[in-house]
Amino acid sequence: METSIFVRVSVLLLFLYRFTYALKRVLRHSAIFPEYVPIVGVRKQVLSIPRASFRQLTNGITTLLDGYHQFAQHGQPFVVYDPSAQQELLLPVKHLKWFSEQPDSKLSSYGVRQERHALNYLNTGIELSTTMHFIERISGDRLARNLHLMQQPMHDEIRRCVDAVFGKNKEDWTALNVYDSLQDIVMPTMSRIFLGLPLGRDPRVITALRRYIMALGLGTIFVGELPRVLKVMVAPLVNLPLAYYQRKTLSILIPVVERQMAQGTTSDGDEVEELSFIRQCAKISEKSILGGVGNASQPEIIAKWIMSLAFAGASSTVIQATNLILDIANSPKGLQVSKRLRQEAEATLPSDEDWCKAASFTKQILADSVIRESLRYHPILIKGLTKEVVPSAGMQLPDGTQMPKGSWVGVPVLGIHRDKRYYANPDVYEPFRFVKARSSKEGLKTLAWEDELEAAKPTTTYLGFGYGRHACPGRWFAVLMLKMIIAYVSLNYDIEATGPPPKMKVIGDAALPPMSTTIKVRRRRLARD
Repeated sequence: METSIFVRVSVLLLFLYRFTYALKRVLRHSAIFPEYVPIVGVRKQVLSIPRASFRQLTNGITTLLDGYHQFAQHGQPFVVYDPSAQQELLLPVKHLKWFSEQPDSKLSSYGVRQERHALNYLNTGIELSTTMHFIERISGDRLARNLHLMQQPMHDEIRRCVDAVFGKNKEDWTALNVYDSLQDIVMPTMSRIFLGLPLGRDPRVITALRRYIMALGLGTIFVGELPRVLKVMVAPLVNLPLAYYQRKTLSILIPVVERQMAQGTTSDGDEVEELSFIRQCAKISEKSILGGVGNASQPEIIAKWIMSLAFAGASSTVIQATNLILDIANSPKGLQVSKRLRQEAEATLPSDEDWCKAASFTKQILADSVIRESLRYHPILIKGLTKEVVPSAGMQLPDGTQMPKGSWVGVPVLGIHRDKRYYANPDVYEPFRFVKARSSKEGLKTLAWEDELEAAKPTTTYLGFGYGRHACPGRWFAVLMLKMIIAYVSLNYDIEATGPPPKMKVIGDAALPPMSTTIKVRRRRLARD
């Protein structure tokens, strides 16, 4: 009976995909790449293209790696159909630098975000271009340049939340859901940074913001992967909870923003105040208006921008932190990963004051390697950096491949990250891959950067935070938070896996963390106890 229902549902979905594909070709005239560009994932069968698109919902890894090994690994681009029946050209590494240097007037992410992230269908109440401008400015100009001012509140909140979530039982092991636990750590920490005290610890704020982020995340992932006709049908269902939690969060944030804006700005010497973050947002809004970007410095708009920043930062950081903790817990015992991270934390953070010094975390070479390797092994997107060709005449790749106007061009991130030309044993998680021991002049063994790379520095073969001008602007903030979480957990807790390493699961482009996986934790007995 269940099999019969599944078959009927599958047939209905395939019919809808076929109908959507035909309608899309008629109404939108979707851009098609020349026939000489190889297409991967389309089989010789009835409804071949709709079925290829449907498979991309859950089986995108297989298609991407097949195409990468056949073509991109040999310097040739290839095409896949994404779940929305849109063709996308995926580039080999040799074209990445050229690709990243193209101006937005030629290759733009605007239209891709509208469709792929369903921002054209979800009621977010924001204008995309000005919101992205704000996020880049606040992340790059304020967060990245003032990380040292955020270390103390970040440390306070991580300590408080980890103790509350992991517990203080020194006798028995406790099983914890990793994803839920990291949400309970990351969300309050970001709320503290963005909103200060006491609002940053207000359960009403954290709950409303968390549910808003969940609703928006579901919308961008699930609705975003559907064909346009189905987006129109499904988006209203997602917009109901999204609008509810947006109103609930705004009802709390807007009065706070109004109060902060009414107080005016402070001198540079007073920027240590946590609540000054909201005033910094207002400053960026005012400067943007003077620069011709946006048209109003309104409390509601600023509150929505903060919510968008929280969504962009919290959702990705929770995923990264979940994968990171699971990778550490599942590492071979012979590598002594937790022990070595603990020793590094003890050496770089001997006192509470050291948690507030930027230099303390730049010295954490082992932690940095563990983070970088986790992002290599578990990229948030299996393919990304996608942009749309803007010129009416189309564009050409350096090798002469023609890309028509409106076509989508992206990067096979997972394929590059699993390429043995760039990484030895690429299918194995090696936590200290980016660290090597070498002899100093005195003959002592010291730790040094492998190729002098850091977790927050993208390259053409490491795309955990994107690449080029539009690389994630909050990556330095995210890496600092991940280092703090690793350091505090390794210093104060023993952690163990409860089962074999979970396999990566995908929906379309998005690589999702294993949301039901657990670990065991136990508070360590310290000398000061």
